Amino acid sequence: MAYTKLQVHFGGDVQDILLKTRNEPTCRDLADELERVFRISMANQFVSFRGQRLHHRHQANYDKTLSKYGIFSGNSITLVGRRGLL
Repeated sequence: MAYTKLQVHFGGDVQDILLKTRNEPTCRDLADELERVFRISMANQFVSFRGQRLHHRHQANYDKTLSKYGIFSGNSITLVGRRGLL
């Protein structure tokens, strides 16, 4: 089991999330957890890391590992999105 702890900046809030995965976490794992915690659908999520936008919303990129983007446990990401009904 792999555990990846990330600090998420959303609006004025900062919240820690923990991704629990069997293998190295993917963009889909992150998107699923952000949807669950922040109630923002995958289609409305805009994630950035170190000033670079994470293009995980494209279907072909969902299976890419977070490490491909340089994201590892302990890193901070920024989430922008509009909450909606899920």
